Amino acid sequence: MGKARALLLAGLCTIGFMVSADAETLEFDGQVEAIHQADVYSRVEGIVAEVLVSQGDFVDAGTVLARLQQDVPRLKVAVSEARLARANALSEQAHGRLARIQRLTTSGTASDVALTEAKTDLVLAEAAQRAESAELSLARTALDDTVIRAPIAGFVEDPKVRVGALLEFSSGDPPIFQIVNLDPVRIVYEVPYEIRLRQMKETGASTADEFLQSVRLQVMTTDGELLARGLTPTATAVWVDPDTGTIRVWATLENSAGVLRPGMRVRVLSEVIRSGSATQ
Repeated sequence: MGKARALLLAGLCTIGFMVSADAETLEFDGQVEAIHQADVYSRVEGIVAEVLVSQGDFVDAGTVLARLQQDVPRLKVAVSEARLARANALSEQAHGRLARIQRLTTSGTASDVALTEAKTDLVLAEAAQRAESAELSLARTALDDTVIRAPIAGFVEDPKVRVGALLEFSSGDPPIFQIVNLDPVRIVYEVPYEIRLRQMKETGASTADEFLQSVRLQVMTTDGELLARGLTPTATAVWVDPDTGTIRVWATLENSAGVLRPGMRVRVLSEVIRSGSATQ
């Protein structure tokens, strides 16, 4: 128990914890994080023909970031289209042959064997037709994938692609683009879990979500400039850090001006509303 309390006190010294005569004030070191960000990879192998954005550019979702050379993918589409046209013709021919055999069978001039063969030929022709249609869809998808687009709106960060480079799909490699959306952002801070349990008991909250509704936050820059007040925490992590005894808490903050940037340090003051009175 003594060791745990020493660890908690060490954590409190790190984050900032002050007690006044009438109320406690919780002040935490916080950090800005991006809520919406995306790593962009190439879905196909190819040579880069164009790079259309630079670091820091803002792009909308769907904006073309880069294009790969398209000569080979276009040829594959043309070949698949020709194969599908042939399969369509063979399927139509099989339909016609079956119709003729059925008429002849009805009049008694064609055998059951011929009818069975005609039905089998049609099944095979239709299967080939479906296979060629699927191959064409794959070829067209590969052609579409030579155009690399932004999956979300945001700022282009750390592009790692240049004209003439050979791209291969590999989720283990660094992404060729990162897209970071700055509005809204997340303010993240850590609370000693012993304090969180005590506060929940004092407010009578039965769940973490219920407790968060009684918390109000002020967010300031490290030099004291007020950025936001009256924020309610959005959620908490599900685990406690075994080394510090703290739990991560975060709140969502609008950032239309883009002033707050991921990695920026901030100060977070936490106020808990108890029975109609506000205590810091």
